[in-house]
Amino acid sequence: MAAILDNIPDLAWVKDTDGRYVAGNRALARSLGYAEPADVIDKTDFDLHPLEHAKAYRADDLEVMASGRRKRLEETHLEADGRWRWVDTIKTPFADGHGQLAGTVGIARDVTDRRKVEEELARANAGLRSEVEQRREIEARLQSSEVRFRAIVEASPVPLCIISMPYGETFYTNEPLRALFGLDPRNGVINNVFDLYLDTAERDRLVEHLRQEGSFRNTEVHFRKPDGTTFWAMATARVARYDDAPAIYLGLNDITERKRIEQELFESREQLREVSAYMEAIREQERKRIAMEIHDELGQLLTALKMDVSLLKMRLSGDPDVVKKTDDMRELVEKTIWMVRNVANHLRPAALNFGIVSALEWLVEDFGRRNSIPCQLRINGREPVLPDAHATAVFRIVQASLTNVARHAGATRADVTLTHTETALDLHVSDDGRGFDQEAVRKSHSYGVLGMSERARLIGGSLLIDSAPGMGTSVSIHIPLESESLS
Repeated sequence: MAAILDNIPDLAWVKDTDGRYVAGNRALARSLGYAEPADVIDKTDFDLHPLEHAKAYRADDLEVMASGRRKRLEETHLEADGRWRWVDTIKTPFADGHGQLAGTVGIARDVTDRRKVEEELARANAGLRSEVEQRREIEARLQSSEVRFRAIVEASPVPLCIISMPYGETFYTNEPLRALFGLDPRNGVINNVFDLYLDTAERDRLVEHLRQEGSFRNTEVHFRKPDGTTFWAMATARVARYDDAPAIYLGLNDITERKRIEQELFESREQLREVSAYMEAIREQERKRIAMEIHDELGQLLTALKMDVSLLKMRLSGDPDVVKKTDDMRELVEKTIWMVRNVANHLRPAALNFGIVSALEWLVEDFGRRNSIPCQLRINGREPVLPDAHATAVFRIVQASLTNVARHAGATRADVTLTHTETALDLHVSDDGRGFDQEAVRKSHSYGVLGMSERARLIGGSLLIDSAPGMGTSVSIHIPLESESLS
């Protein structure tokens, strides 16, 4: 029974009627600043705690022994390093093998960080006594330990059970485990806990892991109760001996509520992503509409104005001053036409209407002209034909990457490489600039990087950034062609 304590993530102890510790687990010893449980044996709370707390602990023990009833209380526990922690404590009276009051059993759950606990029985020192006397004493101590630790396990709020190896008969279940599975607290029986595991393949994998490694910790498992309802639990298990046979000692912690909240958060995040994708699509449509209106309507008006100025110049050719003025007006109209086209192209390049390669050619040429940084475009494979949403997303990612090069990289050159194969589309943007610390950018929650990653995700692709201080930067986009009907 003592081996069950290996699965109890709590502080556990046994004190005699005089308040001396006669047993405890490793978590208790560590919380008091000792290396081993044996270091706590025969000490009292007055040896281990400040006087004010020791008096309160002793008063609780006396009350429990006098009333003969379990007591639950919330108290603070001062750790050896001076940190205060909240623990939820249950104290229970227990009797020896003859039915006489023998002391108290305590379980303290650390509700601050839920640390797992281990216990170790104090080892008997046989001394120089005869082999017969030594055996009798060991048997007596084992019997006493069994009584003590059975009381600890029964008092523990952690659901615990013992299962035969590999996963047959259930040897033992405590009351919290029966309550977790919705069984009668006293008479409920589970023939095999592993039969209630929803995923049999995962069950077999865990059992095989136990067979090879001997234990596992903090593993999420999905169970079905006998009434058909399901719940999630965090499981910790180890292989030990039970009646001279290998057995699985299993501890569970119900995390159904946490899983429900996680699912709600996941669904909420997906909804936000859908809204973000919808809003981005609306913005792109609006950019396209505005760009077309500027290019077509305003461009036509300016072109007509340019023609009118040319006609005016022809009619007033006899007046040099008027001719010069009309030339100035024509030049001003031409600059305005150029600016209108430039604004329209930056809202949405007209080259996008002719494919992603045309759009990238315009982008690379515009980048080099504006920033005086040489930039080369390489195309490997045939030109891909992308849906408009995919082409726009790829274009915007490259545009954002080159904008970062111009603003932050201090580069002397940049390269854009587009590779199209039968199975994937890969785009690579690199520069020879100063680079950056990716971990620092990740911690600062750079919205530019997040935006590029989200654009890639929305078209079924992935984005990888490789950079380090002094090493330049590369941005890679990988789009599996199976994710969409691309050609």
